[in-house]
Amino acid sequence: MTGDRAAFAFGILALALAGLGLWNSYGHVDWHLVGVLAPAGMVVIGVGMLLLSRNHN
Repeated sequence: MTGDRAAFAFGILALALAGLGLWNSYGHVDWHLVGVLAPAGMVVIGVGMLLLSRNHN
């Protein structure tokens, strides 16, 4: 089950980087907005992974 959570986090990171690359290629990137949203998104993903990793006995 641990590999599934790690793969999920890696997949989200890959999608975010690919989306940022496409956005940079086809439009104007507001780097201030990216600088605010990227850490906030990582915190949300981290909290979600911590909640998913709890043992359900």
